[in-house]
Amino acid sequence: MTFFIKADGPNSDEIDFWNGPQGRNWVKQNELTDLMYDPFGAKAIERAEIKAGERVIDVGCGCGKTTGVLADLVSPGGRITALDVSVPMLEVARNRIATNAELVDFISADAATYALEPESYDVLFSQFGLMFFLNPDEAFSNLFRALRPGGRVSFVCWRRPELNPFLMIPFEAVRSFVPDMPVPSPNVPASPFSLAPEDRVTMLLGDAGFEDIRLEEFRHPTRMGHGDLEACLRFVADFSNPVATALRRADPSKAPEILDAVRTAVAPYYIGETLELPASSWIVNAGRR
Repeated sequence: MTFFIKADGPNSDEIDFWNGPQGRNWVKQNELTDLMYDPFGAKAIERAEIKAGERVIDVGCGCGKTTGVLADLVSPGGRITALDVSVPMLEVARNRIATNAELVDFISADAATYALEPESYDVLFSQFGLMFFLNPDEAFSNLFRALRPGGRVSFVCWRRPELNPFLMIPFEAVRSFVPDMPVPSPNVPASPFSLAPEDRVTMLLGDAGFEDIRLEEFRHPTRMGHGDLEACLRFVADFSNPVATALRRADPSKAPEILDAVRTAVAPYYIGETLELPASSWIVNAGRR
């Protein structure tokens, strides 16, 4: 296992973001974020049909849950390159993989520009890690070059904001406290919804050289937090960028009011020690001839 510190490149704001408080929050909450995202990543892994002996790139590997699953699938004889810009998350990922850890190379790098070995990988995989490129054309072309002929892509990304109440309900609850907070939109580059439009995904992949591009809708409730309602609310306050932004930017005296607004908005979704809010994603598959 190797570990390189090379988080630089044109996406400097994203790199700073994921190495700052947000990255530390994800480290603190990594078991709960796994609970949220596991069903989506599992579906993309299923569609990838990964085999023993293959080489796989895990882009935006975060705290390493998908990386461990991929390492088990390629054993024996395969190898995983796990990329992320967040050093705190990679430290967790490196320490959490219990089996087949020797098959994984962890690299802190911007996948848009990092010089991956050309035509050397069988599969490009990502669980919500491809939406944050400032220059997605450059990024997908760079990743295309790393795939061998006959290689394939399987990744998951969010669909439109209105189809994802798990993000929009907290946003709507706090927007009045920070009126100039940008509204989540597919038209904002390097954002959670930047790959929501089907035609944009098809164009980006096609321009990069990928063929047989397929988008499959996958809906599944997100499970936000665990425990009583107050514990789940604390998770939302840490995880939800709009809520964290409102708490950071509003007058400190408004914090109880902000949390009350979020509690009221999410309470109807509290079911069996978690919040279950609807979510909708694309499972994207493509290939290289």
